[in-house]
Amino acid sequence: MTAPPEEEFDALFRQWYRPLLAQAMFVCGGRRTLADDAVQEAFLQCWRRWNSPHLEPVRAWPPWLRTTVVREVLRLQKETGAVGFDEQDHDRAAAEVDMASWMDARGAYRTVLERIVSLSDKQREVMGRCAIAGQSLGDAAKEMRIQVATARVHLHRARQALEDVRRQLQELGVIDAGEGRQ
Repeated sequence: MTAPPEEEFDALFRQWYRPLLAQAMFVCGGRRTLADDAVQEAFLQCWRRWNSPHLEPVRAWPPWLRTTVVREVLRLQKETGAVGFDEQDHDRAAAEVDMASWMDARGAYRTVLERIVSLSDKQREVMGRCAIAGQSLGDAAKEMRIQVATARVHLHRARQALEDVRRQLQELGVIDAGEGRQ
């Protein structure tokens, strides 16, 4: 199978950059720089894989990208020791966002980030792995080196804490429409 043209990769990037950034920011607790780095690294890996004829082709890029972004966020957090919340820079507009769009989303964004910050690191990690990356609870627990029952409790508490902002999370592209109802 030959690699798709460069235009297809560009279209994938344009379509999925913002939702992946929102998801990465959720997993890292609002640290924009770390989230940007994770999304960029995921797309670099995507590009390498896209153009590598000796690797098995990826059947669905969005789930692959979500999983890769979550793993990159978790890797970068461990490397940098960044586990806190950046209260100074968490709600500043990025250069690519126009002021009108930012003002429209700011209230919902701040509300969601306040809730994300209220989650423990373990709750945020299991939510990121299961709700964003699509990992099974068992796989998430294994990678986190905790019991499945413990992971289930963390996931349940995270969902409870975020239930009233679920619609905003969906609108920001952090979770799928069906997430949180299971």
